[in-house]
Amino acid sequence: MSAGNLWTEEDASAIMSEIKATRTVTVTNDEGVHLRAATLIAELARGSQSDVVLVKNNERAPGSEVLQIVSLGTGPGDTLALEATGIDAEQVVDAIAQLFADNFGEGKENTEQAENQA
Repeated sequence: MSAGNLWTEEDASAIMSEIKATRTVTVTNDEGVHLRAATLIAELARGSQSDVVLVKNNERAPGSEVLQIVSLGTGPGDTLALEATGIDAEQVVDAIAQLFADNFGEGKENTEQAENQA
């Protein structure tokens, strides 16, 4: 903080960049975190103003890097920690956690629709 207890933009920026959010998610879809799922994660991470990291067994992958996310080798039943630091950390972690909860749009209804279209 600046002298005189007045906040500057730099002070506010420093504080906002220190906002952290963490969630633990479990992979429930049958395919694990494959390329399409990793692409959805990366799109959300790139669209945020926070640094996003996925962690599996102490291996870390930047949330904005599709191939590094896939390289974690996350399959059904595995758990990941989602970590974000920045101004919208809570929002981006919530959005990515929702992707996992929704099985990346690969729920039973979506699978049945794809089979019916084939």
